[in-house]
Amino acid sequence: MDERRTSEMSGTDGFRFRVSDAVYVPLRGMLLRLKLLEGEPDAKRFRKGRSLRLRGPDGEDRVVTITGHSATGGRPGTERLREVGELDVVISTDDGLKDDVPVAIGWEATAAD
Repeated sequence: MDERRTSEMSGTDGFRFRVSDAVYVPLRGMLLRLKLLEGEPDAKRFRKGRSLRLRGPDGEDRVVTITGHSATGGRPGTERLREVGELDVVISTDDGLKDDVPVAIGWEATAAD
């Protein structure tokens, strides 16, 4: 990957995740398991109400709002993120299925704000 693309994908906070799983959760929305590819993001960046920019392999681009976290993924703290290298976030079904294009494995997540 060229330097310009890496910089663009890392966003302003200097992190990049890959969606390694995307699952519909009834009454909650979509659960996205994010695998850290680069950077050392602060877990505060992923609090409920914060935004992420998601980009699909075909160029589909959207900004989504984090509505929660997985109860089974443990407490989402910075230390845990550094140790495990992944984070589970919940987004609304509307964000996850915008224009009938679902967020799926292989999408990338970066800072939106």
